[in-house]
Amino acid sequence: MTFSVNYNGVELSELVSGFTAIDRGFGSVWNNTLSNQVARYGQSFVKNTLSAKTITITIRKSGIPSDWIALRKELAKVLDVNEPAPLIFGDEPNKVWYAVADGTQALSEDISNLVATGTLTFIVPEGHAYSTYTNVLNSDNSGGVNGSITPNADGSVDITINNQGTLPTWIDLKLTNNHDNGYFGIAGVNGSLELGNREEVDGVTIQHSDVLYDSKTDPKFSKFVSAAGQPHPEWTGAGTNGTIGYQEYNYKSSSGQQKTMKGVKLIDPGSQTGFRGGMTELVLPPDSNGDSGAVDFYAWFRLFTWTTALGQTGVMQILFTDENDEFVAGYGTLKDDKTGNIGTVGFWIGGPNKGQWKHIPYVANNGEQTGLKDNNTMLNDNRGQLDFAKQGATL
Repeated sequence: MTFSVNYNGVELSELVSGFTAIDRGFGSVWNNTLSNQVARYGQSFVKNTLSAKTITITIRKSGIPSDWIALRKELAKVLDVNEPAPLIFGDEPNKVWYAVADGTQALSEDISNLVATGTLTFIVPEGHAYSTYTNVLNSDNSGGVNGSITPNADGSVDITINNQGTLPTWIDLKLTNNHDNGYFGIAGVNGSLELGNREEVDGVTIQHSDVLYDSKTDPKFSKFVSAAGQPHPEWTGAGTNGTIGYQEYNYKSSSGQQKTMKGVKLIDPGSQTGFRGGMTELVLPPDSNGDSGAVDFYAWFRLFTWTTALGQTGVMQILFTDENDEFVAGYGTLKDDKTGNIGTVGFWIGGPNKGQWKHIPYVANNGEQTGLKDNNTMLNDNRGQLDFAKQGATL
């Protein structure tokens, strides 16, 4: 098994045949300052300091003189740094010493036994090592070995941090306000720190955007609920007692590749004769202020429309309604061509001028008929994103 010594990103064990000794000592050189005034019994202690630390590594390289020439060149290049570089030993991978080469680096060549031995001497100016990892204290692990976070009735929070190292250390403290204010007060054992204004007299409420729903965290659209049997918000008399839900189904793409489509589709058109289908809806949750609705609103959906035979008809819509289920706006695809394969991408609006705002015809294939003027390049298995934006009263 090879023992690892890594300096400035270079694995020294790959340059030598082995390490015969490593002297890291324990601690560093302590310098004690005593009072110049000699007491009856000895001197009074004033302070002590930690000096730079020396680390020596004894190396061995088997081979012939040409191998040792190459070793000297490589070691000279590795050790040539103009500031302390990381020195890491394999038995302490989570500890790093910031060191520079110090003094004469020796390499003695024993030609008769075909082995060279030498000593690498490093000095660590700070006298101590650093941990290469950090411990995190948060609400999830409060009360464990890292410390505790205790909320108080007056709104303050007591934080006790357990430093498991051997020296004092800095902390990276991340604070988040639960309310809109501009003040933090931090009181510690050795002092206190205040940031911001306790009164925050500007009175300005800062606005930000909230993501109310994202299918990335709900890939099977489980937060959508069936609206079977409810009146269609746009088309009176449309059947809605069918079933719409999440499904995964396999199909062949225009290039003949086997693919899997995942999404929401019509599973059962229902029992109503004529125009039938289903509805599923998502009631958007309140924002971070607890308010429902928004002055500005944005939503993005992807639609995949593809008929497998001429004359198939159908409609698929994404519709937005207000708190009273009154139709606001929406978009979707309409295929009412009972003989051919022409469909339209449609955009509808509600209000006093309710109706279709715009429509774009296309052939309801999967984009494989590239020579057609209206080939389906919008809603095939490679593309089909549509979005809706509301800015104030503008849709």
